[in-house]
Amino acid sequence: MTLELQQLRQVIALAEHRSFVRAAAALHISQPALSRSVQALERRFGSELFVRSRSGAVPTDLGRLYIERARDLLRMADELDREAVRHGRMQAGRVVVGAGPYPADAVLARAAARFGEQYPGVSIRIHARGWDELARLLRSRELDFFVAETSTLQREPDLEIAPMASSHVLYFVARRTHPLARKPGIGAAEILEWPLVTPSRIPPRVLDPMLAAHKAASQRVTSRRPFPSIECNSLEAVKRIVANSDAVTGMILSCIVDELEAGQLVLLGREPWMYLQYGVVSLKGMPRTQVADKLLDYVMDAERETTQEEQRLATRFAPGRAVTRRIRVSKS
Repeated sequence: MTLELQQLRQVIALAEHRSFVRAAAALHISQPALSRSVQALERRFGSELFVRSRSGAVPTDLGRLYIERARDLLRMADELDREAVRHGRMQAGRVVVGAGPYPADAVLARAAARFGEQYPGVSIRIHARGWDELARLLRSRELDFFVAETSTLQREPDLEIAPMASSHVLYFVARRTHPLARKPGIGAAEILEWPLVTPSRIPPRVLDPMLAAHKAASQRVTSRRPFPSIECNSLEAVKRIVANSDAVTGMILSCIVDELEAGQLVLLGREPWMYLQYGVVSLKGMPRTQVADKLLDYVMDAERETTQEEQRLATRFAPGRAVTRRIRVSKS
């Protein structure tokens, strides 16, 4: 049986006014229209909801039960209406996104901070994981979208990938007192004679030449080091390891701004193949919510700002001229 909210309001008004005339006036409808509506409900139930008399209309036992339930339903309907308005105005909601360790630190953190200031009623949850785990979370619909290096995801038929416009250059990084810190013109093979710490899985485009450099480095040292020596998903932990040992790592400059400024970490160099290309990954056929779309706008702005910041840092700190790749994004 389908009941309209209008009918619920009519029955409640009649119970409150105990008069068809007064209830109809309060509802701004005619008295015959109210009578027909109540009678139609009573025919559906097969029993009267009100006892009519010259003194007015009094709810029956069934009528009182119906009125109690009607008030509960109307209260929930009003709450849903208010919640819908709040969501429409971005006063409430929840968005769950993911990112690899680098974009989580450099891009999503910046975007979430600004989004949270603008929309304090919206909760944000960020998962910083490897791209394979992020894809699993997206497929299980636990994420609205994620940002990560996308070179390994291009052939996944159920994923929609929107590449970001700029790439982010990776530099080999070490502590200020590292034996290689003051040595100019060093390449990957010499750097990889030292323990390598990585904060995430290395994309194949970077992994293949890095493995070749590691193999060349292994031929010049007495003991072969594992590759990588340490793998840790926390950027803060990686930076602490590097700052307190002779280990080296690969970092984008926006993730080590404070350490470069303080002189705790230095750049050893880079190779042409050392860069990351981020993309926004969504599940095909799963439209984003209004809240997720708005956060994505902030993410794109933060990515552009991060790229500009990395260019400035490269000018100040990089041993040699920085290379910034621009990726042509097709408009679909």
